[in-house]
Amino acid sequence: MNISGVRSILAGINDIKVIGRSAVLDGVVSNVMGLAHHGGEIRLLILQYDECFHEKAIEAEWQELNASSGKPENNRALLRNDRFLDARDPFPSVLKVFIGENEFVVYRTERRRLDAKDPESILTIAKFLDNGWQPSGIEDFSIDMLFLTTLKVSGDFDSISACSRDQELRFILGPHSEVHQVEKPITLIVGDNYKDKIVFHDKDTGEEHWVRINRVYLSDIWEEMNKIFTHPKLKEQLTAEEIARVRSDFENKFREVCPRGMYYPVIEYECEEDISLQFYSRAFLDAQPLNKGSSMGFLIRPDQPTGILGLKLKAIAIQEPVPANTGVIEAELFQYTRIISGGDIIL
Repeated sequence: MNISGVRSILAGINDIKVIGRSAVLDGVVSNVMGLAHHGGEIRLLILQYDECFHEKAIEAEWQELNASSGKPENNRALLRNDRFLDARDPFPSVLKVFIGENEFVVYRTERRRLDAKDPESILTIAKFLDNGWQPSGIEDFSIDMLFLTTLKVSGDFDSISACSRDQELRFILGPHSEVHQVEKPITLIVGDNYKDKIVFHDKDTGEEHWVRINRVYLSDIWEEMNKIFTHPKLKEQLTAEEIARVRSDFENKFREVCPRGMYYPVIEYECEEDISLQFYSRAFLDAQPLNKGSSMGFLIRPDQPTGILGLKLKAIAIQEPVPANTGVIEAELFQYTRIISGGDIIL
């Protein structure tokens, strides 16, 4: 970066409206700095500090320095939701922001950890400080322990004057998902001989949940895909040559992950409305990762809309090939994903 680069960044920040609200949300110190008219875009900037992330970052650095070389990492470690170090985000899926009566629609969200070598972010923060912004609860922490959330919004920038304390600042959140660890061993038996609910717990919080397995069966994905490629409706959308090309490409890739004659176990189950489950075999989780060139995902739909308990029937495949005579799978209920409904944050 040279002086010309600094001048270019500063010239791109056309105007600033300081908001200066702060709050601790889900344990994260959040400073809403304000609006910046930046290169033709309107950006709402939020600077954050997460103490838990700070502690984990120090611990991860220590572990990296003291890690024994050559220790193999297994699939379990690769798939855990805490594998990638990240701070909590109190502003997920923001749809709209209201500053008083003025509405701003969010069309893009960016979030990144600050770096002292990132001149654009540092100079933008400096501009806010120069315009009177007063940070709260974050001023003594290292730059690389702070996160900057940028909401790119559409609205009337000029309608905002200095944001007074009696002016409500409201964030409208949309639904978002959260992944939670379980890692509960379960012996799956092919068939429908499942009579009771299975109770499981969030590995981190201990929160109790349940699942009622309706049946486990083996699915011939090759046969299912053949039905798709030979369906009359597909011929209305693609030419015979296009279908042949797509089918050949699929078969070449899928052959690497599931050879012909092998099957995927499928679990049909009922559980709480806002969660879905992920299963793996214990052998796969404890195995060393393979450097496969192909990876494919499949959306499995249950045969019936509702299950034994009258709730929505859900289905998930264990995407590991097994022979046709498989009767028992030693598995784990590894994770559950919860859909969090939207809400409001008012500052």
